[in-house]
Amino acid sequence: MISLKLIAIYSRKSKETDTGESIKNQIQMCKDYFKRQDEECTFEIFQDEGFSGGNINRPEFQRMMLLAKQKKFDIIACYKVDRIARNIIDFMNTFDILQKNDVTLVSITEGFDPNTPIGMMMMTLIAGFAEMERMNIAQRVKDNMAALAKMGRWSGGTPPSGYKSVKVENGTKKEMYLDLIPEWKNKIEFIFKGVAEGHTCMHIATLLNMPAKTIANIINNPIYCKSDSLSKKYLESLGYEVFGELDGQGYLAYNRRPRSKGGKKLFNAEGMFVAVSKHEAIIDSTLWISANIQIKKRGEEARPRISQFSFLAHLVKCKCGTGMSITPGNKRKNGSRTYYFMCSGQKSNKASNCETGWIRIDYLEEDILEMLHEAAVDRNILEKYITKKTDRNIEKEIKELKKIIKINTSKLDSLAEKLVLFEGSAVNIVINKMNELSKENDKLNQDLFELERENLLDTIDTNNINILQSNIQKLLSIWDMLDMETKQSEIRNIIKKISWDGGKDFHISFNI
Repeated sequence: MISLKLIAIYSRKSKETDTGESIKNQIQMCKDYFKRQDEECTFEIFQDEGFSGGNINRPEFQRMMLLAKQKKFDIIACYKVDRIARNIIDFMNTFDILQKNDVTLVSITEGFDPNTPIGMMMMTLIAGFAEMERMNIAQRVKDNMAALAKMGRWSGGTPPSGYKSVKVENGTKKEMYLDLIPEWKNKIEFIFKGVAEGHTCMHIATLLNMPAKTIANIINNPIYCKSDSLSKKYLESLGYEVFGELDGQGYLAYNRRPRSKGGKKLFNAEGMFVAVSKHEAIIDSTLWISANIQIKKRGEEARPRISQFSFLAHLVKCKCGTGMSITPGNKRKNGSRTYYFMCSGQKSNKASNCETGWIRIDYLEEDILEMLHEAAVDRNILEKYITKKTDRNIEKEIKELKKIIKINTSKLDSLAEKLVLFEGSAVNIVINKMNELSKENDKLNQDLFELERENLLDTIDTNNINILQSNIQKLLSIWDMLDMETKQSEIRNIIKKISWDGGKDFHISFNI
């Protein structure tokens, strides 16, 4: 019989999840276990109530381990291994510390000595199962939150800017939803209109005395967008699944920014979805998409240097695809110069094959401003530049692809039903045919996705022409009062690039 001097009994119970033995029962069972071996043994009790086994940051557990390192007792006893830790790494680290200090760990209900090879193996297995159960509990909680979100209910946490969480009575149950804070409505509308018109998050944040990061989070959050077919298609193109009836109310987003194991927030994660909720949405789908696209473009583009010679600096592209840089002409007798746009390829590489000539900056600026003045009063001019002139009928192509996919799917179903009737080599022939059809459908579905995305963006471009025309009108009304730096900044909110063909023609690509 082992000579027992002092036994530490550790007990733990989480009020939130544990349904097993109480702390009092755990302690008594441990005492009874050892008294059956030696009536003279003494005990020191350590108990943590209301603490999870997911980590070892528990006050009494930490105090017990400190005493163990000082070799104040010979044995640590527990009711079950999962009382010590449900995380296998924490358990193995704890066991290693005890082993180095000659302290034996005993699980009284699982009945083995971990100092033997078989006991050590069993202890590790039980700790692993305990961790698996903890992970299962966490997954069940996550799945429950997802189920609530799909029903449009708020699953907890800090509400987004402009909303508060409210409890709604539903029979005997209380359900959580979001409710719009009225004084935030105009502010949110101002933010989306500002970004859609090309203003930066920093600029809007300064006007509203808010962090720029908050502005960016607001723009990217589908919670402010009215649910309709247009917003549904766009969200699906971003990788979201969409649940619920599209009734103009707002979306709730789930798993939009999950964290990696290292704690870093992720984008475009698997499992992202939105569900139509009951809260009032502030922004119509066209404006929400416009602002969303605008902020994504800004994130992809580098900030250009400011030029003092032309408000079109960094916008003009040569027909060879290279940017055109500003080059001074010869100085006149009165000290003045004429400035030109010149192909950067020619300027930096004498061996360049590009033979595009130079274009006077003042002439090009006059032409651009003249076109903008015409577009400010005639919407057809913008449509000529923006609408893609093509003989393609994308909607017809989409319909044809869907038809082929449906036929292939029907063939697959038919082959699958007949497969049981074949034998020998005939089975392989049928399976090969099914694989071919399946691969063809995969390719067709990818083509269908691209076509639907292209069709969606064309629709958005058309809807945004009104916004673009309004922005041009506003800019021209104050143009003569702006300095060169502001002109250059503001014109980039309207024009993405100017492509010059080397002759008299140029084509403008607008920011929409």
